[in-house]
Amino acid sequence: MNDLIVGVFVIAEAANAGLWGSFVNFLANVLRLINNITNNYGLSVVMFTILMRLLLLPLDLKSKASTKKMGELQPLIEEINKKYKYDAEKRNRKIAELYQKHGVNPLGGCLPLLIQIPIIFAMFAALRQISSMELGSFLIDAIKHHDPSIVPVLDEVIKAVESSSAIRQKMVDIIPQLFIRTNLSIVDKMKEIAGEENVSLILEAIKNISNEEIYSFLNAQYGSYRFLWIKNIWIADSPIVSIVGRPIDLFSGQWNGLFILPVLAGVTSYYQTKLANVSTANQQTGSFTAIFPILSVWFTAMYTAAFGVYWVTNNVFQIVQQIIYNRTNSPKGEGVKS
Repeated sequence: MNDLIVGVFVIAEAANAGLWGSFVNFLANVLRLINNITNNYGLSVVMFTILMRLLLLPLDLKSKASTKKMGELQPLIEEINKKYKYDAEKRNRKIAELYQKHGVNPLGGCLPLLIQIPIIFAMFAALRQISSMELGSFLIDAIKHHDPSIVPVLDEVIKAVESSSAIRQKMVDIIPQLFIRTNLSIVDKMKEIAGEENVSLILEAIKNISNEEIYSFLNAQYGSYRFLWIKNIWIADSPIVSIVGRPIDLFSGQWNGLFILPVLAGVTSYYQTKLANVSTANQQTGSFTAIFPILSVWFTAMYTAAFGVYWVTNNVFQIVQQIIYNRTNSPKGEGVKS
């Protein structure tokens, strides 16, 4: 199911070359640089998100100002629509004159948001890139730690797979999948390329690594993956998966998280949308206000906890920003005059 979310959020990653790939790599390197200072990826994602929101703040404020102005003009636009109901040409001209008189660009609220979209997609792609590398590398190290005798075999398989044009996928992407299930079509390709016996040995080693052993290895070697109640930031915040993503019993005590991030994502998404509606004088909650929090819960539950931390931090930042904006731009009691 992680693959589904990855497909939704990393559409742009398909063009992982040229300027786009360089930008994604730049953001990923910024996050790694922050982690070199904090030595905790959860805290690093929080700081990374705040940094990106501060950089996007001028665009946000410009969009809000334009949207607010459009809301103030809405009563006058409705009057024009009624007055020239049967004269579309004159109606459009009068509305254009109204925009010009008050210095309003009808697209002013949308353009800053459109500029942000590729940046946001690049942030998703950067998180995906680091998540894949970190989790895959951790699990490869866990296999080697579990059975040192398999190191030559594992290295041989990695070399064969990553040099294969038929697979076109790195082992850091494949290994996490093998800890969850082995009935994958890519396993057959791996056996063809790296030898059935070699791949079978690795699958057997993975099968024999217990959740307890991996948890012990995580604590000893990868403390930067822990964040608050989350044991592994690169696995979903869920009580029904282990720190490697394996399905587990709810009451096993081997959970990776407690489903707190998805709940926070839903609550903050709802509140953020409500605040945005109030700021634009739109009191209709609409379907988006109801659906968006549900989607927030779904995405943050199915993707990594790192993504959940990003999502919640992003929401909280925008909530605080919206509250400050609403208070400093409250109506003065007089509408816009024609």
